[in-house]
Amino acid sequence: MKKKIITIGLVSVIGTSGLILPFGNTASATNIQEKKQEIERKKSDVDNSISEKKAEIEKFKEDLKKIQKEIMALDTKALDTSSKIENKKDENEETKQQIEKLKAEIKETEERIEKRNKVLQERVRTMQENGGSLGYIDVLLGSESFGDFINRASAVTTIVSADKDLLAAQEEDKKKLQVSESDLNSKLEKIQNTLSELEGLQAELDKQMEDQDALFASMEDKQKAAEKELSNLNSKSNALADQAASVKQEEQQLKEAQKAALAEVEEETAAEASAKVTSTSSEKTSKPAAKTASAPVVQDSAPSGNKSQIIENAISSGMSIVGRAPYVFGGGRSASDIANRRFDCSSFVRWAYDQGGLQLGNGYAATTDTLVGKGRSVSTSEMKRGDLVFFDTYKTNGHVGIYLGNGKFLNSNSSDGVSVDSMSSSYWGGHFSGVVKRVVE
Repeated sequence: MKKKIITIGLVSVIGTSGLILPFGNTASATNIQEKKQEIERKKSDVDNSISEKKAEIEKFKEDLKKIQKEIMALDTKALDTSSKIENKKDENEETKQQIEKLKAEIKETEERIEKRNKVLQERVRTMQENGGSLGYIDVLLGSESFGDFINRASAVTTIVSADKDLLAAQEEDKKKLQVSESDLNSKLEKIQNTLSELEGLQAELDKQMEDQDALFASMEDKQKAAEKELSNLNSKSNALADQAASVKQEEQQLKEAQKAALAEVEEETAAEASAKVTSTSSEKTSKPAAKTASAPVVQDSAPSGNKSQIIENAISSGMSIVGRAPYVFGGGRSASDIANRRFDCSSFVRWAYDQGGLQLGNGYAATTDTLVGKGRSVSTSEMKRGDLVFFDTYKTNGHVGIYLGNGKFLNSNSSDGVSVDSMSSSYWGGHFSGVVKRVVE
């Protein structure tokens, strides 16, 4: 016994004749494939965004480490500056104490000078009392004798010498005080200048620390925002993964439905074959002398007669069931399906032209793969009413319809069943690659 392979989308089953019978376009399978592709595209975009966001977060972490390092360096420098300021403050205080001490010494020296002035004044007063004169010359000129002159001269010399010593001591003390005061004032000025510079440096360091702290806080906020976005992206990725699993389950359910539909078709086909064998056997029994009936002739081109009428009859038959014939995957290949107007795309086109008087296949064996081999290829600019138009859906030339003119075509699809659709719609326009076949010349 010969075998046939009946293909439903991705499912293949062994039949019992010598023909391969693909069941044409599966719009549901197409929709599932499109869903899968869309989910994969979105997941790819999300995964790319996740990678970019992770890289962004890593960059934030590196920047935060650098800022922390700068803050630590500034903190160390600030502590060192603070220590120097404290030392300078101590030195400043110590210098001030030295100045206070010097002031006390200056006061003591002034007191000594005052005492020396009193001594000198006392001497002058004494000489005035003894000599009646205000100066040393008068003392000498007041001598009564040479001996008295010598005595007076010696006394004056001693006094003058003593006065000179006192005056020299005064000058030396004053000079020392002036030098000490100048040194201490210079030292104090230097200390205060250094202290001012250190306090300015500390203020600058404080400002830098404040800026770095603000930058660190801002960077932390950005990192937290990026981590939140990453969490949202991961949630989206998980949601897309759930959607992918749901579509996969839907695909599995479709396959199971296809298997069930195929089993029904095989059962009906087997029943019809059995009835045909019984009928043939009965004829042979009742008419033993009759010749064996030959197989029906299949017409792949239009019969003689009004060929335009064939097209109009086919279109008229198809239009008569618009909105009243549901799409059934693998449908239109049994008497029951045809009687109940259950078609897929290729079986509908075969049935419509069969109603017009043109057979496009052996019995019910028309598929998109067999239909695309019929007639003559024409360009889209030459397309006319009655031509077969093909669309690349789940596979190349996976869907077929009858062109009506004005950019419209008649077809059976999973969304609307038998319907009239626009070839320029977003879906069909995107899947039409220009394959047109003329089966009626």
